Amino acid sequence: MSETEERESEDFATLLAREGTRRALHMGDVVKGRILQIGDETVFVDVGSKGEALIERAELLDDQGNMKLGVGDEIEATVVRTGDEVRLSHRLLQGVQARQGLAVAAETGLPVEGRVAAVIKGGYEVTVAGLRAFCPFSQMELRRVDAPEAYVGRVLEFRIARYGEQGRNIVLTRRALLEEQAAAAAEETRKKIVVGAVLPGTVASLAAFGAFIDLGGVQGLVPLSEISHSRLGRPADHLHVGDAVAVKVLQIDEAKGKISLSLKALAGDPWADLAGALRERQIVNGRVARVTDFGVFVELLPGVDGLLHLTEIPRSRHAEMKQAAQNGAPLLVLVTNIDREKRRIGLALAPEGTSDGEHVESRIAVGAVVTGTVDRIEPFGVFLRIGPGQVGLIPNAEMGTTKNTDHRKDFPPGAEIKVAVLSIEDGGRRIRLSRAQAIRMEEDAETRGYMQGSPKKGDGFGMTLGEALRRSRQK
Repeated sequence: MSETEERESEDFATLLAREGTRRALHMGDVVKGRILQIGDETVFVDVGSKGEALIERAELLDDQGNMKLGVGDEIEATVVRTGDEVRLSHRLLQGVQARQGLAVAAETGLPVEGRVAAVIKGGYEVTVAGLRAFCPFSQMELRRVDAPEAYVGRVLEFRIARYGEQGRNIVLTRRALLEEQAAAAAEETRKKIVVGAVLPGTVASLAAFGAFIDLGGVQGLVPLSEISHSRLGRPADHLHVGDAVAVKVLQIDEAKGKISLSLKALAGDPWADLAGALRERQIVNGRVARVTDFGVFVELLPGVDGLLHLTEIPRSRHAEMKQAAQNGAPLLVLVTNIDREKRRIGLALAPEGTSDGEHVESRIAVGAVVTGTVDRIEPFGVFLRIGPGQVGLIPNAEMGTTKNTDHRKDFPPGAEIKVAVLSIEDGGRRIRLSRAQAIRMEEDAETRGYMQGSPKKGDGFGMTLGEALRRSRQK
């Protein structure tokens, strides 16, 4: 056999071998090849001993319409047609690979990326590697999701909780990943949690007794009393879930795993700046905080309360005060005294016609005669209310009554007494009164009035009979 015949015989044998191999390809097979030629619509791929195959050029374009591969580059694709012309699909291969990858991720626990497509019954539809998957509401966050629609369109990491029916039944969980991340963050956070430390946090949830703060995988509680210097009816009056806050660590109970926090501790002492905010005899529009057996506490500033003593409240307004405390209603009051050392503020109901911020001067002065009402009676004297927040003492010796007089019987609480102001001491806190002096002053005034209006010499009974007759003739 000549050399030419041998070469033709060899080529024919190669073709036969290729044809035989090509007929062995089946739809769905994954093959590797190298790009031989790139045409306008198709790309020729050399699949080795299996011959040549075609793939649509459009499958190899990127988002900008440019070829991702070039002549000589290796490509892996799926057989979609056999026979005289072998056709491949790169996109189908991606789908197959995606299913294989998701199956591996389900077995190993590796996280996968997914795009939240929509809110559906019971959870979310999520697209993962081109496949539809389902994530229940309970598995999207560590806590309940208040606004499910907010996740639509977001690309998030998930873990595959269930993978079945070759990718047609995929259930995802994001919560598992978040729990792991929170556990890792908690280890670092615990190193920073010491009594006295100031830490950043986020309001995780609210309860009637306080607010739970996420410190970074570890939660602590801010009791209601530690949220604000202001008296709150509920935490929601001051905080909202998701708020970023700074808290101070008050106490750590390692045995119970409880951490006590405070927001109030970082807000400063409200009494420190009291001098520039409140003064005695000032009218203040406060808020009724609570009612006790001895009076009503009124919040004047955040963290600063004053006491409106029961004796300052007319009986007709007692029921009104109880209702005001339930609603936290505003109340116009007069500051009668401020004791910064004991942190006490005395209040009285604001006089009619006054307004917030107004300064009301006391009308009580030494030597003045005023009328007051009996507040209470003690063995040593009678306490008399002579103005808003002003109570003076009438010692027994100044009552102007006979010895052993029963003042409780003759001057019951609420009875009016006219008194003279003898002295004012201790910034108006001690006022000494005298009923006897007021009586003497009244008698003196009456005597002077009588003397000024009494008949002059020669008038009335002082006239002689002749003088009286002359005057009568003149008339």
